[in-house]
Amino acid sequence: MKLKTLSLFLVAKSLTQEQFDGMPDVEQAKLLDELNAENAELIRKEIEKGSESAVKEMKAELSQMYNEQFEIMNKALREVGLAVKAQGEKPASAATEKAVEFKAFKDQIKKIAKGEKSSITLKAITNVASIATNTAGFDIPNVGQLATAERNAYAIFPKQSISGSNIRKTINYWDWDEASTVRAAEMIAEGGTFPQSTAKWKQYSLPVQKVGDTLAITEEFFEDEQMFYGELGMFIRTNVDIVINGQVVNGDGTGNNLTGLIASTPAYVPAAAGIADASIYDLIVKLKESISTTGGATYRVNFALMNISDINKMKLKKDGNNNYIIPPFVDRSGNVVDGVTVIEDNQVVANTMFIGDSRFARIYERSGLEISEGYVGDQFVEDAMTIKIRKRLAFLIRTVDKTGFKKVTSISAALTTLAT
Repeated sequence: MKLKTLSLFLVAKSLTQEQFDGMPDVEQAKLLDELNAENAELIRKEIEKGSESAVKEMKAELSQMYNEQFEIMNKALREVGLAVKAQGEKPASAATEKAVEFKAFKDQIKKIAKGEKSSITLKAITNVASIATNTAGFDIPNVGQLATAERNAYAIFPKQSISGSNIRKTINYWDWDEASTVRAAEMIAEGGTFPQSTAKWKQYSLPVQKVGDTLAITEEFFEDEQMFYGELGMFIRTNVDIVINGQVVNGDGTGNNLTGLIASTPAYVPAAAGIADASIYDLIVKLKESISTTGGATYRVNFALMNISDINKMKLKKDGNNNYIIPPFVDRSGNVVDGVTVIEDNQVVANTMFIGDSRFARIYERSGLEISEGYVGDQFVEDAMTIKIRKRLAFLIRTVDKTGFKKVTSISAALTTLAT
């Protein structure tokens, strides 16, 4: 639908453009006010229909009309100003009384511009605020999102789907029994007796845990507010994702918790190394060394999971002349230290760190993220329902592979020890 233009409006009023141009400015303003009122009503009807594209187009047209009207009225005011100049301070007739009034108004405006006190009283004019119940506006077709902390632990580990219908909520796996396994190979003299190694294995198990969330809504909300209903699914999914990532990092393996990094990785025990002014860069190198010394043929340390406060503490370290310190084994961004990628995760407690070979940890998932709807209590008769989201998973670092990981329970304390 198009708005009514000035030319069409004048035709409906049995007026020509020449007749309109010849009218006094007050009469022109009155006609323009009627035109704007009719167009505002047309826009209101389109808003009621929910025609967003039509409303947007009509608003653009109305904006252009306002610009054209401003030019017309500005021209009229200039004509009044010329009349004032011609008549001076003497109103020769009723026709020039408005010119003198305009000059007085203009003088008062000059006083206001200079910061002087003015006795001016503005007369009521028709503007956008004159439409008391107007709810028109440009509607942004999305919803702002709540902020959440950076979390990447879940993303860096391989995933494997759990299949089968008789698994008893349990993952079973076999590892070498290191306590009973003996590597006996040695050099043998001619005629000597060969040694005998011992190989033993042990079965371990890990529970599959469940994480979920629910949200109750009315049927009317589902039917009438689809944009916001769509946001609810993302909202509770994010809630679950936050918990999953937190469990991968901090799950202690008790109750319904995952056996996360904090419960699966051995603690790093720093030793005095005489490193002058030891930094977190140095600590990462020593952590990699502690893993590679006994497991370098198996593991390739590829990640260091840290809180942003510790990452920035590492990057912002300066020398005595306030120059940033970037060791030769660190990339220019400070995100790769001796081949180890530094990964931000703010569910890692500040002043702690996890490091290791991500290939030797795995997330086992019973199924993907499931979203369903159902009724709780009296919701069916109350015309309401509950949205439910759930996921079942387990985080596993095999017992034999724990040597490929380390955790630092106090970065500051480890740096102090390395510096001695």
